Amino acid sequence: MTIRRLLLTLPLLLALVAALAACGGDDALSDQEYFQKMDEIDKDLDTQFEEVFAAEDATASDLKDGFTAAVDSAREQYGGVQPSKDLEDEHEELLAAIDDFGEALGAVEITADAPAEEFEAVFGEDAVSEANQRVTDAFCAIQDVADEKQIEADVGCDSGDEGVDPATLPPVEQTDVLIENFAFDPSHIQVSVGDTVTWTQGADGTPHTVTADDGAFDSGNLADEGDDFPFTFEEAGEYPYFCSIHPDMLGQVTVTE
Repeated sequence: MTIRRLLLTLPLLLALVAALAACGGDDALSDQEYFQKMDEIDKDLDTQFEEVFAAEDATASDLKDGFTAAVDSAREQYGGVQPSKDLEDEHEELLAAIDDFGEALGAVEITADAPAEEFEAVFGEDAVSEANQRVTDAFCAIQDVADEKQIEADVGCDSGDEGVDPATLPPVEQTDVLIENFAFDPSHIQVSVGDTVTWTQGADGTPHTVTADDGAFDSGNLADEGDDFPFTFEEAGEYPYFCSIHPDMLGQVTVTE
């Protein structure tokens, strides 16, 4: 899917959803049905995004096209869901947030045949990062309603401890970090000069990266459970890092003499 097609498709989908999602009508789902459907869509999209980043020898353009197609699919699937009146506002905010994210992503220029890392870096750009956060916030607002109604649901709210500055947390003295539940665990570790830290992908089913703020190290995509990335620290200092695909996932390594 080309970026031009994305930009043409999103307004059409918005108009379609405005017509279809006059929420609370005769075809509106019950709360239980709504959350069940949202959970089904979330699992389907997880598979789509995983397939995009698992592609071997993919260029940045390939990743952008695949990711754009998945965002397009998300907008279409969520747009076809008609919530009950209690969930109208939260669902409409989600649709608007996905639109913003698609537009921010579509505006990014990718060099032809550039390595995959160029696309990963896109998620660190302000416009894309802010739009991505709006999507996360919208999902979490929907999850909050499920929690209030005591309905078991997992709609894709991956808030966890994301966004917390790991430098404000006490460091843990160990050299292994698990990447799971959209977080680095532990998010702040302390090691000695010459130690090798190993990050290991957990069972999220979604690719992550380990990317230093200053570019000192970058794991590339860790897509499959058990994928790992070792890095040896040769100098003392503070090394903040993040996931370039999910920029709210933050970590820090403190290296001492």
